[in-house]
Amino acid sequence: MNPLTAALEFVESINNEETSDGVSKRISELGQSFGFTSFCLAAIPDTGASLDGSIMLSGWRPEWQQRYLERDYVQNDPIVAKARTASRPFLWSSVARDRNLSAVAQQILSEARDFGMYDGICVPIHGLQSYQGMLIFGGPEVRLNEREISVLHLVGIYSSNKVRELIGANTSRPRHRLTPRELECLKWSAAGKTSWEISQILSISQHTADWYLASAARKLHASNRTHAVAEGFRLGLIR
Repeated sequence: MNPLTAALEFVESINNEETSDGVSKRISELGQSFGFTSFCLAAIPDTGASLDGSIMLSGWRPEWQQRYLERDYVQNDPIVAKARTASRPFLWSSVARDRNLSAVAQQILSEARDFGMYDGICVPIHGLQSYQGMLIFGGPEVRLNEREISVLHLVGIYSSNKVRELIGANTSRPRHRLTPRELECLKWSAAGKTSWEISQILSISQHTADWYLASAARKLHASNRTHAVAEGFRLGLIR
């Protein structure tokens, strides 16, 4: 597909979306058309802060997201570090070639490859009130020309603006926001499903279902799963 056509079709498609899940699907489809297998749209957290709570949309494999958050990889992720100061999209491979990367940074990139993310592109997003975000695509090694990179730059900007509009972002950085998967697990829990039943419905492991529910409870400042469900109803997250 012509890069300009792809960009215009994407913008038109997300303008018609009314939910963040719909935008997530569009981003995933667009990424796949470029050969990517995963993506993550997030605000860049303050130095020393966790990425947990800053993820707006995630197309990462659950196992990778769980590992990334539990081990707080954002503190040493060289992709995130460069996204803080970069103004243009950049390929992961350009970062991986840096001979000054720390052993921890190299390990993070190595582990990403274990989850099928051998290369990728990061689109830095800079907005009002010092807002910083990023749209990261990962997958097998891909070759992108300048026009295709420009398309993904546009995709990142429009996606971030659209999702922040949908969630009613009124601060420079989103906090305590549930990811689509966390909310999905919480809704099934509210419907009376056990972790095992949720794992079967969503095709994830029971451990991963428990982790999503625990993460949701933590973000909602809930003491347990039942409390989290109650908070979900109170905040209008569950209807």
